[in-house]
Amino acid sequence: MINVPTYFPGLLAAAVVLLLLWLAWRRPNRQRLVWRLLASAVAGVSLVLLVFPPATQQAISPGTAILLTKGYDSDTLAALLQGLEAKPQVYTYKTAPADDAVSLSSLQNLRQQQPGLQTLHLLGYGLDEDELHQLVNIRLQPHLSATPAGAQGVQWPQSVHFGEAVEVAGKYTSGKQAQAKLYLYAAGKAQDSVALQPDSTLAFRLRYTPKQAGRFTYTLLAKTGDQADTLGQVPVQVKPAQQLAILMLASAPNFEFRFLKNHLAALQHKVALRTTVSKAITQTEWLNMPKTELTRIAPKLLKYFDVVVTEPEALENLSTTERTALQKAVSEDGLGVLTITTAPANSRSTAFFTAFQSRRLSQQDTRNARASWSGNTTATATAAPYALINTTAVNNLVEEQGNVLLAGAKRAGWGKVAMSFVPQTFPWQLEGKDELYSSYWANLLAGVAKEQVQEKFWMVAQPQVPQPDQPMELVYTDYTSEAKSGTPNATITSLSDSVSINLPLAQNIHQLEKYNGTFWPRSGGWYQVQTPDAEPYYFYVHDAVDWSFATIQARQQATLEYMAKQSTSPSESIVAYKEEPVSLVWFFLLFALSSAFLWLEEKF
Repeated sequence: MINVPTYFPGLLAAAVVLLLLWLAWRRPNRQRLVWRLLASAVAGVSLVLLVFPPATQQAISPGTAILLTKGYDSDTLAALLQGLEAKPQVYTYKTAPADDAVSLSSLQNLRQQQPGLQTLHLLGYGLDEDELHQLVNIRLQPHLSATPAGAQGVQWPQSVHFGEAVEVAGKYTSGKQAQAKLYLYAAGKAQDSVALQPDSTLAFRLRYTPKQAGRFTYTLLAKTGDQADTLGQVPVQVKPAQQLAILMLASAPNFEFRFLKNHLAALQHKVALRTTVSKAITQTEWLNMPKTELTRIAPKLLKYFDVVVTEPEALENLSTTERTALQKAVSEDGLGVLTITTAPANSRSTAFFTAFQSRRLSQQDTRNARASWSGNTTATATAAPYALINTTAVNNLVEEQGNVLLAGAKRAGWGKVAMSFVPQTFPWQLEGKDELYSSYWANLLAGVAKEQVQEKFWMVAQPQVPQPDQPMELVYTDYTSEAKSGTPNATITSLSDSVSINLPLAQNIHQLEKYNGTFWPRSGGWYQVQTPDAEPYYFYVHDAVDWSFATIQARQQATLEYMAKQSTSPSESIVAYKEEPVSLVWFFLLFALSSAFLWLEEKF
C-alpha cells in the first residue's frame, strides 16, 4: 500500500477546484456565474474526498466497557456515556440488542473482544453468581435498575400431610397505577386472595387445604385492573395423613373425648383412652393397637405415643412421678401434649403444660366464636370465655378475628405443649359437618405431634426456584452411613418423559453424613431422585418465566455482594484515539448534485 502524504489530498483538491473554476469562468455566457462557480468548487472537492476519504479521531478507552443486562434503562446508559471522557465499547448480554452494541453469548468472550478490559460498567438487573465468577480481575461498577413491582421472598412447604394446609407467604410490592389483588389458584379456581393498595408493600399469607394426596402445582396470580399476571407456580407434594399414636387422658367421661376417640380410630390412628370414673376407678380403651397397661403413666409407655390429649383436671390427678415422666417425655423425647380447658390453669404442679398467658373476653361461661384455622377454614365454635395472648413463643393453631388465639402451641425442649380454649367440637359431628371436624383436629394434632425423625433424606440446597439449563444443588443426608461405606448411587428421573440419569455425588469433608450433587435440568416439571434404601424425593423445576421478581432480586444481591468483595483496585483510565472514516455517501451526493447542476446549466 502506497503511503500518501497528508498534504497531498489538499493540493489535489485545490488543483481540481481551480481547473473547474477556470473552465466555468471562461464560458461566454455570464448568466448564473456565481452558482456555476460554487457548483464547480463543490464538485471538485467532493471528487477528491471520494478518492481520499477523510477520517475523524474518536477518543476511546480500551480498559473500560459497558455491559447491558436485562432491565437496563436507556436513560441511564445515555447519562453514563455523556459523563465518560472517552466512549467505551458497549456490550449486551441476554437482553435485546442496542445500537452500536456487541451482543455476547457468553461473558467469557469479553476478554477475547477486549483483552485490556479493566473496568466494566454493569447496567440492568445484574448477573447471577455463576456469571459473576467469569469476571475475575475485572473491576465492576454497577448501575442497577430499580426493582419492578412483584412478589419477593415467597415461601411455601415442599410437602404436607393430607389434612394440613399449604401456606404461601411472602411480600408483594404493588405498582403506582391501581389496586392489585393476589390469588392462590388450586383445583381450577381461586382458593384464597388478598388485596393490596397502590404503591405499597404488603406481607401476604395465602392458604389452601388439599382435598387429596398426590403431587400438585398451584398458581400464584396477581391482577391489576383487567390485567392478570402469573407470578409463579407453587409445587407441593401432599403425603398421606400421618398415622399417629394418641393417648387420651380424661378426668371424667365426656362427649368430647368419646367422639374424638371414635373419629381418630376411624382414620386408623392408634388410640388409647384412660378415663377416671371415680377416685380409685379408671376405664381404659384401646383402638387399632394392642392393649397396654394404662393405670400408671410410665416412661416406657409414653415412648409408644406421639400426642397426649388431656385436661387440666386429669393432669392434676396424675401423681408427681407420672407428671415428671410426662414432662421428661416432652422435653427429651419430643412428645406433644394438648390440654383442652375452659379456664386458665393456675396449678403450679401442671405449669409445665399449662403456663400460657391468657385474658378473659366474656363474663359468660361459654361464648360463640368464629374460629379459623389452616386453609382459611372458618366455623362457629363453642369456646371458653378466655383466649390466649399472642406472643412470639406461641404458634397459632386456631384463631378468631382481632388477633385472638383460641388454641396455640409452644416449644418445650424437643417437644411441644399446647392449650385450647375450644372445649366442645363434637356438635359439628352431630350437625353432619364431618369434613369440618376432621380438618380442625388434623390441624390441631399436626401442630403438636411428635416430629418424625428421618435418618435418610434428600433436599434441594439451592436455588429455591430451580429452572431449566441452570445448575441446582441436591444434598443427600444419611445418618446411618459409616466413614468408609462409600459414596451412594443416585438416579434422577424426569416424570414427564421417564428419562433417567445418574447423579454423581461428593461427600462433604466437614459433614461426612452429607453428599452433594449438581444437576442441570433440561426441562421443567416434576423430577424424582432416588437412592437405594431411602424414600424417593420429588422436586419441581419451574419455567424460566416463573418468579421473575425473585430472580431479579437474587441477581441484584449477588452483584452487590460481588462488588463489595472485589479486591481489584480502580486504575487510571487510559484514553486512546482511533480514526473513524467519514461516510462516503455524503460526498457522493454532493458530487452527483453539483455535476448534475453543471450539466443542466450548460444545456440551458
